[in-house]
This record gives sequence, C-alpha cells and structure tokens, in this order.
Amino acid sequence: METWKKAGLIAAAAMMAVPAAAAEISQNAVLSGTVTSVVDINTPVKEGQVLATVDSLVGPVPAARADADGIVKKVLVVKGQQITKQDTVAVIESN
Repeated sequence: METWKKAGLIAAAAMMAVPAAAAEISQNAVLSGTVTSVVDINTPVKEGQVLATVDSLVGPVPAARADADGIVKKVLVVKGQQITKQDTVAVIESN
C-alpha cells in the first residue's frame, strides 16, 4: 500500500480512538436576588433545567438554567446568598 494511504488510515484510526473531551460550562444568573434554592454537586441536568432560584415579589423564580446537558461539577452560591445578574452560579461538565 502506498505510504500516504497508510498514514491516512493510521491518522483516521487514531482520531476514532480518542474520546471527545467534556467541556466545562459556567452557568450565570440572569436575575439578581437572594438565592432560595440551588442544585447539588454531581447532579445530572438537562438543558433548560433550573439550577438556582431567587426570591421575588411573586415567590421563587429561576435565576439560572442549564445551557447544556451534563453533570454539575461546581456550585458557587449557597441558599441565602445575595447574587447579581451575570454571577456564576454553577459549572456543568457537558456530555
């Protein structure tokens, strides 16, 4: 077999053998307020799932939702903490 074909086959095989690396995605608050609930570390989440809620005049409202499916690797806020818009609430490792 020609050398360039062998090299191409070896490169293709190597690419298939390497698993895709999981990405860590920071999840930011879209609202400010006092945290009333927050997701636990190592919780599997689906895109759109509520990660944290804050208190409002009408009761608890979602302050941060998951941007992707994955596992919660870090939680950076606690219940009772005051957060502002764009604060990082959690970090998800995407699948």
